[in-house]
Amino acid sequence: MYAIIDVETTGGSPSSDRVIEIAVFVFDGEKITDSFSTLLNPKRLIDPYVTKLTGITNEMVKNAPLFEEVHEKILQLTHENIFVAHNVKFDFGMIRQEFKRLGIDFIRKQLDTVNLARKVLPGFNSYSLGNICDSLGIEITDRHRAGGDAEATVKLLQIILSKPVSQKYVEIELNHGIDVDLLPEYLSKAEIEKLPEDAGVFYYKDEVGKILYLDGSKNIRKKVITDFSKPADSPDKKRMAELMRGIDYELTGNELTAKLLAYRELKRHLPEFNKKPKPQAFTHGIFLDKDEHGFNQLKIHPLDWENGELLLKFPTKGVANKILAKIIKENNLHAWFAVRSKMKEKGIEQKGLKNFNMNIEKAARKYLYKHANFFIIAAGIHPDEQAAIWVENNEYKGFGYFNPEFTEATPENLREVIKTDEDDLEVQKIIRSQLRKLKNSKIIAY
Repeated sequence: MYAIIDVETTGGSPSSDRVIEIAVFVFDGEKITDSFSTLLNPKRLIDPYVTKLTGITNEMVKNAPLFEEVHEKILQLTHENIFVAHNVKFDFGMIRQEFKRLGIDFIRKQLDTVNLARKVLPGFNSYSLGNICDSLGIEITDRHRAGGDAEATVKLLQIILSKPVSQKYVEIELNHGIDVDLLPEYLSKAEIEKLPEDAGVFYYKDEVGKILYLDGSKNIRKKVITDFSKPADSPDKKRMAELMRGIDYELTGNELTAKLLAYRELKRHLPEFNKKPKPQAFTHGIFLDKDEHGFNQLKIHPLDWENGELLLKFPTKGVANKILAKIIKENNLHAWFAVRSKMKEKGIEQKGLKNFNMNIEKAARKYLYKHANFFIIAAGIHPDEQAAIWVENNEYKGFGYFNPEFTEATPENLREVIKTDEDDLEVQKIIRSQLRKLKNSKIIAY
């Protein structure tokens, strides 16, 4: 039996938003056997965008029941039934969070009609509910309302289940995306099911525990399932599958430390089936110093050059030249060089000199990171801890963990928890990439 569900919410965040409408249709594969639909009072204001999309206003839900007043009905309708939704992660996540607020751990087997439709009904340009229903001739009587969208999802599921191939993909979905036919011979479904859905590094190992391959991910189980979601398509992948006997992992708490630890482990173990890291010893750098008139200038020298301040380090002089040209172009420094020439001809003003120097220095320093000295604070492995990733003078120093209840997050204290590590171009790429993803991450600059 299936419980097809759709929710409308005050917004898109399970942690802070609330359900304002829910519809449940119990479906036996052929017909609807039970249903329930109601508006809900979210005890907070609805986002204006949501009101515009759904037509549900704050006035409409003011006297509606609270979630706790209908939660028993939802438990009853979903008991021993498969929870189905179009983009199930969102609907299930919102409902699970509502139950969590009541102290109830809501656990159900789940099916996503988006994933199922892509596998069973391939070839459509879009699998959004509106577009796939339009392509299949399914009429949605009340779009962007829980009842109308849930009823359309019932009809979509019915079409999917009518296809002979659907049974295989339903089984894969219920197995958390694991296709047992594609797993390596000595790797069981249970071995993957025990993996956490948390950030960390995972290791594929042979019969004597030798690491064959490793990687870092924000969701270990999901990444491993993705690795084995299609047949091995190269001799190396086939050989690795033949040698694999198990999977180990190490949790890190967040994706950035997972990537940094994976790179550290890669250099240490050099697994047979990983791409080998290139040696990246730094030889040259971009230095900031002043000319005879007091103007800042950016110069490339070997690292042992004793004049000026070292801003950036590179493995070759050629790479340093390439980056310096990029810094000049992206920050339009040629225009400032022209200003400098005019000032030298007509007389140097202190205000103009100060502005010139500030812009030259700012352009070079911001190439790697916004700040030259900072800690990134991210999620720790355990709920009561946080991770700290340290960069000083644009150089990665390492990462560590601390308990904010006992350790104040000051630069002095955080230095003490850091496990030192090496900096190179790959590490810089990892940190810059994650900083772009983690736009709201806490930065402690000093």
